[in-house]
Amino acid sequence: MLSLLAACAWLAAAEPVPPVPAHVYSNDTPVALVAGEKLAEVSFVAAHCFALQRHLEFALNLPPVPPPLARLEVADIAGLAPLETRVAAGTVLVVVRLGNGTEAPGRAAEAAARAWLARVALVAGKPANVSEPWARQALACEVIAQLRPSMNDYWYREGRQAIPSTLADIVAGKAPDREAFIFWRALRQTLGSPVEQSKALIASAHGVPVLKLLATLAKSPDEWWLVHRAELLLSRAPVSLGLYESAESLDDISRFVFDVGQGDEVISGKDLPKYRDLPAVKASMQARLSGLRREILRQNPVFHNSWRTFGAWLERFPTAKPEELATLWAEYQQERKLSDELRREVEAAMNLVVPAAK
Repeated sequence: MLSLLAACAWLAAAEPVPPVPAHVYSNDTPVALVAGEKLAEVSFVAAHCFALQRHLEFALNLPPVPPPLARLEVADIAGLAPLETRVAAGTVLVVVRLGNGTEAPGRAAEAAARAWLARVALVAGKPANVSEPWARQALACEVIAQLRPSMNDYWYREGRQAIPSTLADIVAGKAPDREAFIFWRALRQTLGSPVEQSKALIASAHGVPVLKLLATLAKSPDEWWLVHRAELLLSRAPVSLGLYESAESLDDISRFVFDVGQGDEVISGKDLPKYRDLPAVKASMQARLSGLRREILRQNPVFHNSWRTFGAWLERFPTAKPEELATLWAEYQQERKLSDELRREVEAAMNLVVPAAK
């Protein structure tokens, strides 16, 4: 008994045992060695590095960057910004704090972009942070688009509605992600071959101002941006339409302007059947029906019933009795009212500014 008590007393007086060091997980990717204490976070960031490599390899035909290597650490270190880039012993070190679920994808994508750009800069003997902010932002967007393809449609859709950012804001990294993404896509389209695109990106990684490149492509870089931004957005039809686009498209296809003897005038669908024998009305209604059949599957679900009831009215327009057409038009008007109300509820729930229904 005495020996047992003595042992307990000795243990109580002994120095506390130091905690076991945390296990560090790692994942070696072509962009950087990703390391961290949580396996899920390491895998998450590594997926973004692999996505960046796919963009560089398959879109730009760029091989992996030669040494120096990069280490990308996932850690929450007091006193550091969410993203920090440093060079230690000839190795690029990027430290990222992922944050919450909303912040994590963007930070992981930018961390991968920073690691690659820093490596390209060091290979050329340049400082690690010499690249312009737009390059980091645009590459991060390409990573997000690789992992979440729906973001392509989302950014293009937003771009068609939004006022373009200035080139100065884009280059400085002050524009929304959407604008940096569209700028890089427009620049790639202008440059043409993957070789020229790769040269432009590498030059940006080396700190060469992109405005210097644009000056060789156009007399006015600002005009180039506005024109090519519009061309790019108009050339790519979205797979599906948002609330705004579905409502706007329905407004366009259901608005009737004809010259019925007194110059062009707006005619309501309720009054249009009396003019359906006019050649211009016949041709227009047939064209609208063809367009509706082509586009109806892309419409937002909120407006599906409105498009469907309008289509039923269009299909019956050439041959139905006026009374039947009046009933179908009234059904369409009712469905459109319900769709507009639902749209406003959805947009209010998303904290968006909701325009008045037409």
